Amino acid sequence: MVDISVLKKQPFFKTFSDAELKVFSERLLLDDYVAQFTVFNENQIGDDSMYIVVEGAVKIVKKNKTEETFIANLQAGEWFGEMSMLYPAPRSASAVTIKPCKLIRFTDRDYNDFKKTQPSIVMKLNEIFIKTLVARLRDADKKLAKDGYGIGAL
Repeated sequence: MVDISVLKKQPFFKTFSDAELKVFSERLLLDDYVAQFTVFNENQIGDDSMYIVVEGAVKIVKKNKTEETFIANLQAGEWFGEMSMLYPAPRSASAVTIKPCKLIRFTDRDYNDFKKTQPSIVMKLNEIFIKTLVARLRDADKKLAKDGYGIGAL
């Protein structure tokens, strides 16, 4: 359970009413993580949750046998992991805490239950997810175009 006052401070929940926040508060979990904790690994299957950073910082990385490629550094108020929550598939990257963190965990079970019981919440969630994924896709394309690849390079 997450206190409504914590949810109200998070940009992710800014479009939700107090009644909707109460629904979230009864379902979501707020957990503490130590520094350098792997929240999930690239290619991991089975943890289809997303996370919202309340305190601390998390890095998103892709790893191969010899190196780690930095994708993003997420601070309080940002979120990650929504792709696997929305569409169960192996994780596309790893998430590792940079320093001690408090993370809100939102599971695919909650999201799927909301589809049946809270359609107005799901409409708002889907708008957040679409905007987030589009922004991240645009950022990725800008990076690729800068290197002569991607849609922007055509």
